[in-house]
Amino acid sequence: MSKILVTDLDGTLLGGPPEDRRRLRGALVRHPGVTVVFATGRGPASIREVLRDPLVPRPRWIIADVGATVLDGTDHSTVEPLQTRLRLGWPGPERVRAALERFPALRDQEGVPQDGRCSYFLDPAGLTAELTSAVAALGCTWVYSANRFFDVLPPGVSKGSALRGLAEKLSWPVGSILVAGDSLNDLSLFGLGAHGVVVGGAEPELSTAVGDHPLVHRAREEGAAGILAALRRLGWV
Repeated sequence: MSKILVTDLDGTLLGGPPEDRRRLRGALVRHPGVTVVFATGRGPASIREVLRDPLVPRPRWIIADVGATVLDGTDHSTVEPLQTRLRLGWPGPERVRAALERFPALRDQEGVPQDGRCSYFLDPAGLTAELTSAVAALGCTWVYSANRFFDVLPPGVSKGSALRGLAEKLSWPVGSILVAGDSLNDLSLFGLGAHGVVVGGAEPELSTAVGDHPLVHRAREEGAAGILAALRRLGWV
């Protein structure tokens, strides 16, 4: 049976000291039957920068932009018709930004190319019912994580919905998937019934939201070491 590792980047796959990341990369090289999928809030340009690091495992598939973009990891072409389906109902960044400009607490993530989503910095006090209602009025979905990041997404889109679509397209049984994350924007990955690992040092709100699920391992180890511990626990490496 295929084995699929679906992992967040910042704080998860990229977390921990270089030696831990080296061990994980080595284990995955020795076990090519484990397919690596990135599931990240980063956009494609930022992911290409990450892939210059020799300690980063090569992904076969990439879920980017918090689920709004799905790419083939070999040539970075979009996965269609999945991506088009995920973006149905997206009003476009101009309309989103115009509708939300009345909220001074929102600060653009300047210099970060965004496609199919709008991303802001937002302090917790700014996460108000008025703001979330304005997003809902646009027909959009929102995700808030790390007490800092506020993402406005196409309706119903998340890392989890993108993974569900990719798994259906590629006929992956849910039992063959391990998801790994550390923040609330990874929460949707844990809602598919797959194996999961919340790495050490994760956002406490993620641990609380995931609850006491028998398929979810709560690693003591942070970042890459936490992923490796979960892979060993499953017997995949």
